[in-house]
Amino acid sequence: MPKLEKDAFLLARITNWQDLNLIEGTANIYFGGTVVGQSFITTRNVSDTLDISLGRDNKVMVTRTKLKDFSSVKYMGSKRKETHAYRMVVKNNRKVPIDIEVYDQLPVSQDSEIEVSSEEISEAKKHDLTGELKWVHKVEVGKSKIFDLRFSVKYPKNKPISIGKSKSKMRRVRTKF
Repeated sequence: MPKLEKDAFLLARITNWQDLNLIEGTANIYFGGTVVGQSFITTRNVSDTLDISLGRDNKVMVTRTKLKDFSSVKYMGSKRKETHAYRMVVKNNRKVPIDIEVYDQLPVSQDSEIEVSSEEISEAKKHDLTGELKWVHKVEVGKSKIFDLRFSVKYPKNKPISIGKSKSKMRRVRTKF
């Protein structure tokens, strides 16, 4: 989630893990012959795939920048319309192609006077209730993938709101109105 964390994280997805006779507990995690840390393996709530975090991946560069040319504030009578635009770039510096999941979020309004509309989400899968956006792509060796996000918020001028300033939890972050 580039909005909150500039690093990419390696994730091991183990299928048929039931055949490995794993038990719950602390595990030392090795990657590329080096200890990358410890993780707690929980097997009781896992379905057919066991996910284990392998830590930060310093060979995958992730940036998220605000596109000022496409961001604006306009006044229309008693309403204000803010447009926000961002570009996320993922660069693969590994020697193999990678599959990456990139997360972001659109603000979610619970006030009928505040309208949020997505204008560009670059083929992201959108969860309407939470505003969560998820891009899933393969990035070839030495290549970059660009994800654009642009949305607008229309609201009464006399109603102060805060957009993009929340840095709470990594998953399902909501912008509060």
